[in-house]
Amino acid sequence: MQMNLHLMTPEFVMLGTAFLLLILELFLYKGSRMVTGVIGIIGTCIAGYTLIGAETGKAVGGLFLQDTVSIFFKWLFLVITVLILYLVMMYEDKIKNWRGEFYALILFSISGMMFLSSITDFIGFYVSLEFVAVCLYVLAAFTNDNPLTVEAGLKYLVTGALASGFLVYGISFIYGASGATGFVEVAHSLKSVDGNGFLIIGITLLVIGLTFKISSIPFHVWAPDVYQGAPTPVTALLAAASKSAGFIVIMRILFTGLIGVKAEWIILVSIISGASLLFGNLAAMPQKDIKRLIAYAGIGSAGYLLMAVAAASALGAGAIMFYLLTYVFSILGSFIAIVAFNNAEGSDLIESYAGLSRRSPLLAATLFIGLLSIAGIPPLGGFIAKFYIIAAAVKEGLWALAVIGVVMAVVAMYYFLLVVKSMYLRPPKNTEPIKVDITTRALLYFINAVTIFLGLYPGPITDWVMDIAKVLF
Repeated sequence: MQMNLHLMTPEFVMLGTAFLLLILELFLYKGSRMVTGVIGIIGTCIAGYTLIGAETGKAVGGLFLQDTVSIFFKWLFLVITVLILYLVMMYEDKIKNWRGEFYALILFSISGMMFLSSITDFIGFYVSLEFVAVCLYVLAAFTNDNPLTVEAGLKYLVTGALASGFLVYGISFIYGASGATGFVEVAHSLKSVDGNGFLIIGITLLVIGLTFKISSIPFHVWAPDVYQGAPTPVTALLAAASKSAGFIVIMRILFTGLIGVKAEWIILVSIISGASLLFGNLAAMPQKDIKRLIAYAGIGSAGYLLMAVAAASALGAGAIMFYLLTYVFSILGSFIAIVAFNNAEGSDLIESYAGLSRRSPLLAATLFIGLLSIAGIPPLGGFIAKFYIIAAAVKEGLWALAVIGVVMAVVAMYYFLLVVKSMYLRPPKNTEPIKVDITTRALLYFINAVTIFLGLYPGPITDWVMDIAKVLF
């Protein structure tokens, strides 16, 4: 058995950094833990350095696969990590009885997601997924002095446990039908299986269980409460990293292990996609809290991504990767602006954003660009991402989903423009300017520029992700 452990160097660096932060916590006095955040960012950058020019191949006897798809997602997770750690450093004053384990748990969860992007076996997938889930359960309920946070953590835990049951049963039925746990071996075994009832039950349970990670119907109920009650950096982590991890897993399983029986899962995925699009966008319209608004919009975003999954093509896979890339910058830029505003005002209500453009033009512009990119308004990156997803659906004949996607994009414009209206057209209740430090300003300018660039000049990036996506087919 060839181990090739050097292929796992980025994951080992992230795990090593997380353990280092745990050890440092024993020697630090009470107070700020920004030093651990800085060390975490340095460790993440080192992991990124080891990923430069990384070779492809298999490790641990084929259980771990490093290909261009996994490398893309690992870069995405590392970018998310840097931005999330900086977000935590901004948020520190909001956490009473501060404990440095917060930073370590973020790194542990990200390292688990990096492993997920390279897993080729159902057993390894489930172990990695539960490792990530436990870290996120703790993070969601970390500020246990807040009743909303405790409620959010409990709902997340209970829903996650139920989803894990669906996954385990689904995997067991698929194993019973195929006699294998490796994705490639399952695909090879299922070539001779036709209309097996155990297989259909297994696929149904598996797909339903996976909807928990991407916050789509039917396991979407946790998202609004957890997004609202969890510490804002954790909300950002769930919105960006957890959703990305969920879709790389879905792509690995459905496009590699179950592509030969796609007729058994395309209808189910299409139904979940359409239901998530309708529910997420329509339920977002009456929301008064910006974090709950983003939660429901995230359910709608999962619907778009599932539309590309239902297309089951290289174009659909590339569209998923480009969408996640634009979504990460849009959502994290928005959350950095939300934390900066909350630090000044102590509120996440949309009405409290009235007149923000006069108090901080940069924060207002960041929310304007980020939210409208998620809505899919040109010339921002989110528009190009949705265009490719709808194009993939149309190419495969999924006209009903494409129509729903276009209509719901208009609905998303409506409820996000309500936030824009509050920021730009309503008078401020407090006229005192909101100060933004130079580092945060520079970071917001960079994120806004990337979001606009991905909309104005997407060609090189879309060509790149489309080439990568071909590896899955």
